[in-house]
Amino acid sequence: MATALVREAPRRRRDPEGTCEAIIAAARAMMAERGPETLTVSDVAYRAGVNRTTAYQHFRTRDDLIGAVMARLADEVSRMFVEEMSPNEGIDHMIAYYLEHPEIARLWMFQMLSNISLPNRDGWDRYLTAMKAIAASPRTQDSIDYEMLAHILLAAPLVWSLQARLYDDGRDGADRATKRFVRELKRLLVFGVMRAEAWPELVAEIRQGADVRDQGSGVGGRVSVPKPATTYRTHATVRPREIRRARGNRTNTTKTKHHRHREVES
Repeated sequence: MATALVREAPRRRRDPEGTCEAIIAAARAMMAERGPETLTVSDVAYRAGVNRTTAYQHFRTRDDLIGAVMARLADEVSRMFVEEMSPNEGIDHMIAYYLEHPEIARLWMFQMLSNISLPNRDGWDRYLTAMKAIAASPRTQDSIDYEMLAHILLAAPLVWSLQARLYDDGRDGADRATKRFVRELKRLLVFGVMRAEAWPELVAEIRQGADVRDQGSGVGGRVSVPKPATTYRTHATVRPREIRRARGNRTNTTKTKHHRHREVES
C-alpha cells in the first residue's frame, strides 16, 4: 500500500534580533512623525509588521520601547566623538546632524521629563570617555570638569536644533542664526576650554566671522537648517510662574477698571 508523502510547510526562520531592530526602527519613525506622547506598542507592532504579542515580548511597556530608542540614538550620537575629526569639523558635523534629526532633541526632552530610564548607558559612557580625553589633552585648559562639559556640549546643540526653526523667516534666517550660534559655541570652547594659542586655525575662523549677521547662510558653507517634514503638538502640563502671574495681573486690572466704571455710573 502506497504511503502518501506529506510535505510540511517550511517554518519561518525566527530572528529575534532582527525583529527587535524592526520594532525600534518603526518606533523611531513614528516618534519623529508625531512625537512620543501617543505612541503605543500595538501601533508600533503594526507599523513594523510584527505580531503584537511578539512586540510585547521584546518591550513590555511603552517606556521600555522609548528607552530602547533613546539608547540607540545615544549610541549613534556618541560615535561622532570617536571619529577622526578636528574640533572645528566635529562641531560642524554635530550641529548638522542634530538639525537633520530634530526628533533626537524632542525624544531627549521627553525622556528626561518623563524620567524614563535607558536600558544601558553605553552611548553616554563612550561620550564621557571622549570628553575625558579632550580634558586631559595638553591643548586644553587645566582642571576641566569633563562630565559637566559633556552635559553642556550635549544640551546646547540639541536645544538649538529646535530653536533654530523660530528664526526661519523665509530669507535663510535660520541658516544665518545657526552660523552665529556655531561661532559663539566655538568661541566658548576656544577661549574657555581650549588653549587658544594651540588652535590658531579655529581662532582665525572665529575672528573672520566678526559680523556673521549679514553674511550668507550655512555654517562654514556646510550646514543649513532643513524644513521640518512633520509637526506635532506638545502639551504643557505646567505653566511657568511668570505667565500665571502676568495673567493674574491682567485679570486684576480688568476687575479694577470694571469697578471704577460702576462707581462713575452710580
